[in-house]
Amino acid sequence: MDAKYKAYQTSTVSSSDVHQLLTYIAGHSPQASPTAAIVFAHPQHHSHRVLRVDTSGRHLGEIHVLGVHAATEPADAAAWLSSVFWCRVADPKTHDR
Repeated sequence: MDAKYKAYQTSTVSSSDVHQLLTYIAGHSPQASPTAAIVFAHPQHHSHRVLRVDTSGRHLGEIHVLGVHAATEPADAAAWLSSVFWCRVADPKTHDR
């Protein structure tokens, strides 16, 4: 997981950030669940989208882009992150593909 101070609610994830997260996936993620996340401060609400990275018929990984509402209390933000991301890492079958 990597925190970013970028406005990913209005822009695409940069290729350098995708490369960075794929490096994290290659070095630290189990092969059965190649997953990483970018967390950024969202000014209006929580948001969640998933970038699937595939090449030449091979699945390289998923990058969850998690916007945490900036006005949320830390404990509530942690609970939200746990409900939308950590449960998918622990049990990848809960993630709709």
